[in-house]
Amino acid sequence: MKLFKFQQDGLGIDLGTSNSIISDEYGKIIINEPSVVAIDINNYDIVAVGTEAKSMIGKTPDNIVAISPIENGVIADFESTVSMLSYFIKKARPNFSVFQPEVCVSVSASLTDVERRSVEDLALNAGARSVKLVEENIASLKGLGVDVDEPTGHIILNIGAGTIEASVISLGGIVTSYCIKSGGEDIDQEIIQILKKKFGVNIGISTAEAIKFKIATLNSDRENNTMIVGGTDVISTMPKSVEIRAKDITPAIVPIADMCIEALRKVLEKTPPDIANDIIAEGIYIVGGVSLIDYIHEYITNVLGIKVLKVESAMDCTGIGIGKFLKKGDK
Repeated sequence: MKLFKFQQDGLGIDLGTSNSIISDEYGKIIINEPSVVAIDINNYDIVAVGTEAKSMIGKTPDNIVAISPIENGVIADFESTVSMLSYFIKKARPNFSVFQPEVCVSVSASLTDVERRSVEDLALNAGARSVKLVEENIASLKGLGVDVDEPTGHIILNIGAGTIEASVISLGGIVTSYCIKSGGEDIDQEIIQILKKKFGVNIGISTAEAIKFKIATLNSDRENNTMIVGGTDVISTMPKSVEIRAKDITPAIVPIADMCIEALRKVLEKTPPDIANDIIAEGIYIVGGVSLIDYIHEYITNVLGIKVLKVESAMDCTGIGIGKFLKKGDK
């Protein structure tokens, strides 16, 4: 009977700086939408959430602003994040008002106790019955199909929109972890500045993101790939299009790639020898949106001398894995 199937009503939640994912206990993704809220500043009412709100960025009237309530992996606007998560939960479980779901939420290992309590309060205020927190890099490995509970060491680098976090994991726990408050959104902002200063054109965040994924590369053999970009002229403010090359935006990519290497070095320096042996044999898992940038795997391998693994579901493995922690018996 549905009345007693509380466990099946559970939800796994990955609240990312850029995207939020909700999955069920089998890791099936139910919701995958941008972490964006559109607000009417005249009365502070929520106008739109998720995909609809993201489509409004740069296109709203003066009284409506589209914001990302999560910055660098931390809740920046509690009330807006509650509204956003509540919307996602109701969308994932339309009948949840009868039985509130228990939830598992992925969190950075770098969060303070106060920040972790804030995440718990957030989920409860959004309609959860109970809350369990799981380190996101452990959830990511589980989403990739790795047995995180076995006595084998693994290393994973999660390059998100707002954070770069490297973790060494063994026996279901974090051995060592290091987080840098930077990521894909910094690349987007730097691309915007490059286009403005070098080409005299203003572009929006969505255009910068498209540039990043279409032609950005760390491979010198592909630095002459081109793309036509449209925006507005810096001086006249009239519509303007320019042709850019991949090498034009390389200065926006390299600093983040080097931060990734820094994060990995920090955790490798603290890794016990036996686990280091496991890592050398297996390689480095890299996930998150920035991991899709061309040649970043090879770039890291060339510097560290450790193979880097190209994985499927690099952008949603955390969301897939967090739901699986709802099953009884999972830590």
